[in-house]
Amino acid sequence: FQCGIAEQDMVSQAGGMALNGLIPVVHSFACFLSARPNEQIYTNATEGTKIIYMSGLAGLIPGGTGHSHQSVRDISAVAAVPGMLLIQPSTDVEVEMAVDFCVNQHDQSSYLRLTPLPIETPYQLPDGYQLELGKGVALTDGDDAVMFAYGPVMLSQAVQASINLKNQEIGLKVVNLPWLNTIDADWLAETVGSHDAVFTLDDHYLTGGQGDMVLSQLSQLALESHPKARKLGVDRIPECGSNNDVLHAHGLDAEGIAATVTSALGK
Repeated sequence: FQCGIAEQDMVSQAGGMALNGLIPVVHSFACFLSARPNEQIYTNATEGTKIIYMSGLAGLIPGGTGHSHQSVRDISAVAAVPGMLLIQPSTDVEVEMAVDFCVNQHDQSSYLRLTPLPIETPYQLPDGYQLELGKGVALTDGDDAVMFAYGPVMLSQAVQASINLKNQEIGLKVVNLPWLNTIDADWLAETVGSHDAVFTLDDHYLTGGQGDMVLSQLSQLALESHPKARKLGVDRIPECGSNNDVLHAHGLDAEGIAATVTSALGK
């Protein structure tokens, strides 16, 4: 059903379909889907319906579309909706896994955050990888620090930063954590282990992103010693321009990420 730019009506229609036994998939740009029909999304949740919200064009880039389309506050807008599960896959294979999880395993509503850009990722998911609720997977090894990130844009920059840091004899373990508002505490404790520092990398404003969730859970763990913690993400109204220029301006390209890690570790 084509609803045009009437997102509030579209989400309301989906609520009616869900009440009649269907599993609606609602799609729009993330900046609009999370904001305009936020009231209707919440109302649907109070009815106990299952709806899959498919949000495209999520995150800081593309940077040429302007502030209205740079979706860097949608996680905070949707994450607190009761029963809502937020996921951002990092590869086309993980997209398939996420859709299957939302349709066949999660019994409440889901919000899938997608990046429609053609990105050449410098990583691959490990052989045999399966999507497990609240858990992620390491893409690089490193003993000095661990960084949690999600989605192809930020993971690509983080992995490249990890590669660059190896030349400085700094080991940065990059972890793909596709779950944006839930995390397995035991898995987190095991993943952090004895690392001296923990970094989170959000394709979103610093407030209300995945980093807040990770560090909140980290503070509750009974670790022998708590590592340094630092959030990376969008800290102001986003810049506009070419994708590379926008990432660089916010210190979220591989060069900027590596510099932040180096400084935080005192290297």
